[in-house]
Amino acid sequence: MLLAADRRWRARGAYGSVLTVIGRLVAVVLLAVVGVYAVVLEGPPEPVPASAPPAEFSADRAFGVVDTLAREPRPIGSPASDAARDALVGRLAAEGLAPRVEATASIAAEEGQARAARVENVVATLPGTDPTGAVVLMAHYDSVTAGPGAADDVSGVATILETVRALRAGPPLRNDVTVVLTDGEEAGLLGARAWVRDALQGGTQRSGAAAPEAGDSDRPTVVLNWEARGVSGPSMLFQTSPGNAGLVDAWARSVPHPRGDSSQVEIYRFLPNDTDLTPVLDAGRPGMNSAFIDGAEQYHTPGDVPPNLSRASLQNHGGNALALTRTLGSEDLAPLASGLPPSGDATYFTVLGRTVTYDSGWAWPVAGLALLLAVALVVVARARRKATLGGVVGGFFGYVLALVLALAVGIGFWQSLVAIRPSYADTGPFVGRPLMYEIAAGIAAFVVITLMVSLLRRRPGGLAFAAGSLLVLALLAVGLAVVAPGSVFMLAWPVIGLALGLIVVALAGERPWLAGPFFVLGAVPAVALLIPFAVASYGVAGVSDGLPVALFTLVGVPVAAGLSALPRPGQVRGYALPILAFVWVLILAAGGLFLDRPDARTPQGASLSYALDADTGVARWVTPDTAPADWTRGYAPGPPTALPGFDEPVSTGPAPVLPAPGPTAVAERTPGGVRLQVSSPRGAPTIAVRSSTPASAVTVAYPGRPPVSVPLTGGPLRLQLDDVPREGALVDLQLAGPASLVVDDQSVGLFTVPDFSPRPPDLRRARGNESDRVIVSRRVDVP
Repeated sequence: MLLAADRRWRARGAYGSVLTVIGRLVAVVLLAVVGVYAVVLEGPPEPVPASAPPAEFSADRAFGVVDTLAREPRPIGSPASDAARDALVGRLAAEGLAPRVEATASIAAEEGQARAARVENVVATLPGTDPTGAVVLMAHYDSVTAGPGAADDVSGVATILETVRALRAGPPLRNDVTVVLTDGEEAGLLGARAWVRDALQGGTQRSGAAAPEAGDSDRPTVVLNWEARGVSGPSMLFQTSPGNAGLVDAWARSVPHPRGDSSQVEIYRFLPNDTDLTPVLDAGRPGMNSAFIDGAEQYHTPGDVPPNLSRASLQNHGGNALALTRTLGSEDLAPLASGLPPSGDATYFTVLGRTVTYDSGWAWPVAGLALLLAVALVVVARARRKATLGGVVGGFFGYVLALVLALAVGIGFWQSLVAIRPSYADTGPFVGRPLMYEIAAGIAAFVVITLMVSLLRRRPGGLAFAAGSLLVLALLAVGLAVVAPGSVFMLAWPVIGLALGLIVVALAGERPWLAGPFFVLGAVPAVALLIPFAVASYGVAGVSDGLPVALFTLVGVPVAAGLSALPRPGQVRGYALPILAFVWVLILAAGGLFLDRPDARTPQGASLSYALDADTGVARWVTPDTAPADWTRGYAPGPPTALPGFDEPVSTGPAPVLPAPGPTAVAERTPGGVRLQVSSPRGAPTIAVRSSTPASAVTVAYPGRPPVSVPLTGGPLRLQLDDVPREGALVDLQLAGPASLVVDDQSVGLFTVPDFSPRPPDLRRARGNESDRVIVSRRVDVP
């Protein structure tokens, strides 16, 4: 009889074990489905065809603007930029508006370095029927010298033009809609700075343009800026002005495909990044910034061409722009105007296709609730003898260790790739074919998660580990309530859901049919919020900074620890999962290295410039690349060394001497310092002035444009003038005592240099504005 009872007990145990394994597998599958579904929902909508009704936004119609304007680079003052300006004027006039070119000058300074240029913004207004203010649609039409900027930012320009067309096809709006297509964004936001100075702050009179309308600087104005830092992905609302509750409310109830969240707003406020919206916010005016950031390997490169731009991203941009403009264009803008009592910030996010908004004043109660439930889980787990206080403390520090380890693994993964392929140090962190590496980074997080859970699920135990993890997240949420209230939701709601689910697990005893479903429901907020956030982090810096690995670990550890705490007979032991996952990381990394080799489809960036000292007649090829390609090394084989005029060590090599005259610089002492008349006899559009002596202020006067001034603080003088005409520009420096100035003139294009041969098909010009320059310098001594 005892033997039969023992057999029945073993049979029930085996049957229960099978059911437990199946139940845990179902839980994993359900949570995986939720995570994948949440990621898919974050994607942009399908593009609308050109046959759509006239009052709708059509990406296919807007793409015609991209295809026309983004055929070559358009740096400020270039012939291509002038052609784009004229084309924009023509398109706006064809829509029945009265566009004007606001020709002026602008200057900006940061950390002792100044940059000035002539700028020509294109501005037009669609009048409202009874305006309470103006909704401003802003984007920049210039590009970097490396690429034609189909995404950055002709996509924004096309968004605005198609939005204006659709607005005119629909019922008229109450408020004015002002189009501001800025010049010189890539040169330091110079066009936007000039527009803010003249239109919003009542500043210097614009040359060649009508005077600002009376009251322009006081009337309510809301600026909507449209940007791109990649060629694909959803259009995300990532920055707003302070006191954004009214703007976010309008955005949430109007845009058809809302993407982005208030954590991005909080993060961006701590970053040094700038867009054309920055001068608007500095002037105390309300505004919103939207951009898509996927496909960043093409950002600021020759690959930012129309075929690489996602029409779905353009549709997301434009559909949101049109809907938001209609909403703001129909409402009283006075409550959003500068000078009124601030409305406070809003917390906003999308989860499983739903947009959630509430006042950020709830950050403290939500964070407090998360901490309260995390503590309640500890109390319940201890009362049910599922965890000890020491075990929870061990889980707390184990989770911290897991996050540190994940960050180290992520950074180490990238550094290993750089060690194997040194060119990634120059061309990364965005590589041509990133998919294998991104999957490998996700699996690396799985290695960390399963390793830590395998180590800690027996002692201190799965529930103690999960409880300790949630305490860490809850305390972080409380900290965010102090410094970044709009980010609290990202941690607090996952803690609330998981804590409630695990409290049920602790109370369920050996009833998996009760524990499993409640745990899955409790884990849904964590998976639905944090998995898309982790996936989106690939667009920030690829896999170079370890952020994706850390974020996957952030959500994965408490969920996996909670799964291990579900009722089950016996213990599952061993480290097969982390070992197998680690093997897959190696396989995927090897596959990525094999697939991501430079070729004609995904060429590697290579930087090369030509520098000539007109005083000594010495010419050099120059590259800042730390691991130059063979083509680059053929020009600049020397070891990295410091070279005046370059911010980082460069490799050099001898170059033929161009018969190019140096820049002309006539200096004279003035009561306030030094006056320089600078010009380029060879017609170079850029002139730079450098000195080891600091200057306290600089004033630049272009012919026919109002002079512009800016104070300087700290550091040696470095001034760059863009779009300099052949007659030159006048520079006044507040520079005390004798000084030795170095004046460079700079042009783009190396084909005029003898012995220069084009790059092979597997190489392309490096990202940004610093490659393929011809730099001719001359020294000027000022007594």
